[in-house]
Amino acid sequence: DRQSIDLAVGVLYALMRELSPPTWQPLSVSFVHSPPINPTTSLRMFGGLARHDRAFNGITMLETDLDRPIRESDPQLLEYTRRMLDDDAGNPTSAVANRTRQLVEMLLPTGRCSADQVARSLGVDRRTLHRRLTAEGTTFTAVVDDTRAGLAGHLVTSQRYSFVEIAATLGFSSPSNFSRWFRGRFDCTPRQWRRSTDPEDTEAVAAGVPPTSDL
Repeated sequence: DRQSIDLAVGVLYALMRELSPPTWQPLSVSFVHSPPINPTTSLRMFGGLARHDRAFNGITMLETDLDRPIRESDPQLLEYTRRMLDDDAGNPTSAVANRTRQLVEMLLPTGRCSADQVARSLGVDRRTLHRRLTAEGTTFTAVVDDTRAGLAGHLVTSQRYSFVEIAATLGFSSPSNFSRWFRGRFDCTPRQWRRSTDPEDTEAVAAGVPPTSDL
């Protein structure tokens, strides 16, 4: 629906702005639907770049922008991304679970990651989403937890993110809640993981294996 499209395009735009040089901006941000009655939110988010009643939903940019290096890119997330893509290619029967995981990754930092929101983004109701995930042998809660675990291992291993930033990125209301979840999932604290994990050892992190620690 319209709200889901606005959210998805808005999150994509925000991520691209975060990864690009400060002076970057797209040529336009397009939406199939008509302009909103109150343009205040659209202007705040897109700075007048929004175009409505177009043939597609998405962002238009110069082709040369695709060749720009990503500022502050994190090589620790490379292995996670590769593994995620391999899983998608190797599990064609898990289409709903894979799409749900992708939406969860996108929605976690917004604080709006819920089964209802994901279901709307997929164009179904919540009960249908749960039924399809069950048919693929999983649940929404499991997808969220596994997605968080995959991201958490890499983000904690990296030295560039504070635990406050990681907690917010993974959709936790506070660092203490994130720390409790992390300990329950990995049997160690985020700080212990960071001290004990070699940042170059992406294989163990990709597998979600807790680091060996004598603490």
